[in-house]
Amino acid sequence: MKSIVTGMMKMNQWILLFSLILGLGGTGCENREPGIITIMGEIKGLPEGWVRLYTCPPSNLLLDSCEIREGKYKLKGKLDDPQLGMLFFDVKPEYQPNFMPMVRLFLQPTIMKVYSEREDMKGSLKVENAPLNEQLIACEQFLKSLPEYKQATVLTDSIQLAFYKADMVKVRSMSVVRDSLYQVLIDRVFEKEPEASHSEVVAYLASQYSSPMSGDRVERIVERFDSSFRNSYYVAQMKQFAENDRLLTAGKVFPDFQVFDTLGKTYTLADFKGKYLFVEFSASWCGWCKKEIPHIRKAYEQLKDRNIVFITMMMDTEREQWIRDMKREEIGWLCLTDLKGMKKSPLVDAYNLRGLPDSFVVDPEGYIIRRDLRGGEVLDYLSEVVTEYQNEF
Repeated sequence: MKSIVTGMMKMNQWILLFSLILGLGGTGCENREPGIITIMGEIKGLPEGWVRLYTCPPSNLLLDSCEIREGKYKLKGKLDDPQLGMLFFDVKPEYQPNFMPMVRLFLQPTIMKVYSEREDMKGSLKVENAPLNEQLIACEQFLKSLPEYKQATVLTDSIQLAFYKADMVKVRSMSVVRDSLYQVLIDRVFEKEPEASHSEVVAYLASQYSSPMSGDRVERIVERFDSSFRNSYYVAQMKQFAENDRLLTAGKVFPDFQVFDTLGKTYTLADFKGKYLFVEFSASWCGWCKKEIPHIRKAYEQLKDRNIVFITMMMDTEREQWIRDMKREEIGWLCLTDLKGMKKSPLVDAYNLRGLPDSFVVDPEGYIIRRDLRGGEVLDYLSEVVTEYQNEF
């Protein structure tokens, strides 16, 4: 900890000196405002272009953009908490060979210097005055050296292949093993970093590796961070996910929604009271979602005259794209949206959507009875449910 504090003191001295020499903000006071991030960038060998600075998902904020002139650029943004960010470069075709169009870096409130060379963006990349970025690189290199990391990587590839083949039994069994490996990686980084319970970098890594885990497991990870640190960006994200997940288990009330169809008719949950619901969250840009459509269509065609309604919620932002995709995929059941997308739609938080596709089965009283049916499970499970309901009456 002492070395970190000393490093931060030296860093702040360097920021003040750098600002005075270059005249940034006249007196250097602009970077004393909390949360201000400044990037002084240079790409040797690139005379012109454009660069944009974003935060990475889930926030996806555009912080700043500017023109690259004679290989140099300056970006500035403000964040309440340090986050992983991304520089996106837009250059002319003649400069694109061997050019890396994006650079990842951990953003923090300093004047960060980013240097690279057009011919070897990755190999020449240097980020100065960014201790959190250095910490992230060191932690990631450490994790990649562990056998659990390699095992989890292989498993992830196998899970994707099983998804492709709609083998959900295999997907779920392998996912359990992978989640356990991810837990080991989280444990190792906590052991490695002496100030892990207060570290933005550790919080970021924990949020990444815990993303496929259950809310209960994520909640236990949150508890490992100091209580004073739980409002930081990545810990707060995990905490919110765990709280939302607790409300979306079997037996809980399905959250209400307000969406509309292609004619503009508005629907809420109350419109379907007394019927079973199969609600699938999808999007025109989601390749994995397309693989679910034949399975949903098969279930719809066999069960549409029973006491069940099929709904695909499209997480799109463009009306034309939504309608075009619905027609191309021949979606004959209800296809609804709020056209706010994954970034702004309240559906994302209401249903804890970390990715697409996702789905819920809701009973006639509005209670969740199953989540995330895939492939042949859709017809098998829904057939059983509506048959039991019919037998009761």
